[in-house]
Amino acid sequence: MEESGVRQALELRFREYARSFAPPGEEPPRPNTLKLEHTFDVCALMDRIICGEPVFAPEQYFPAWLCALFHDVSRFEQYRDYRTFRDDKSFDHGKRSAEIFLRDFAVPGLPAEERRRVASAVEFHNKPKLPDSLAPEILPLARAVRDADKLSIMKLLNRHFKRPLFSREEAVNLGMPDTPGFTEELAAIALRGEPVKHSMMKNVNDFKITVFGWTSDVNFSVSARFLLEGNYYGELRSFLPESALLDELYEVSVGRLRILAEGREVPESCRS
Repeated sequence: MEESGVRQALELRFREYARSFAPPGEEPPRPNTLKLEHTFDVCALMDRIICGEPVFAPEQYFPAWLCALFHDVSRFEQYRDYRTFRDDKSFDHGKRSAEIFLRDFAVPGLPAEERRRVASAVEFHNKPKLPDSLAPEILPLARAVRDADKLSIMKLLNRHFKRPLFSREEAVNLGMPDTPGFTEELAAIALRGEPVKHSMMKNVNDFKITVFGWTSDVNFSVSARFLLEGNYYGELRSFLPESALLDELYEVSVGRLRILAEGREVPESCRS
């Protein structure tokens, strides 16, 4: 079967798998629908990244797409069993997604070694940082799926926060209260470009702030240009309170992206 046929067959199988978590005779829960939409958006963004970055050879395009397709495959089980997308209140969805991919989804013509590389990239896509021990042949895939995931989430968040408060999705808010104020300690961590633990977040504003810290872990110039051209961080800043600290966080975050978009390596001091 040609690659295009394999893609179509896997997409169909994936949709059937996601549908299996809906109650019999009922439409899928709205959070599941959002995750399905997110998955295929990540696939499209992954194609955009790898086609625009010379580090990827054509033979890597299909494995990269597989990473995108299966990066969140455990989310349907997670929401069914725990009614949340918070890993700290359920399970590590990257690790579980890799397990489901290896156990339940055959990929015709994919060598065993390539299959393991895809599973590894899926497993580590959601970790605060990629481990130093990760094999060099896995790193490009892992970095690309992390970027594509971030870009899709940024699109989703800005659409979400533009909506009236009463019509926002609780699952997107990670079940946190949409109350005034924010945690200054958390903003300082994001300013340093360090990962923020979910347990530190007290409200939706804290969640928004953690997303600024993601800019220290954007890996490709294509990704940085996408975020800058769409003004995603400018829009997200507009959904936060007036604060000199948050203004600084915005400027530093956008500065990281500008350096990367210009094809320069982000200095270590800007990453952490």
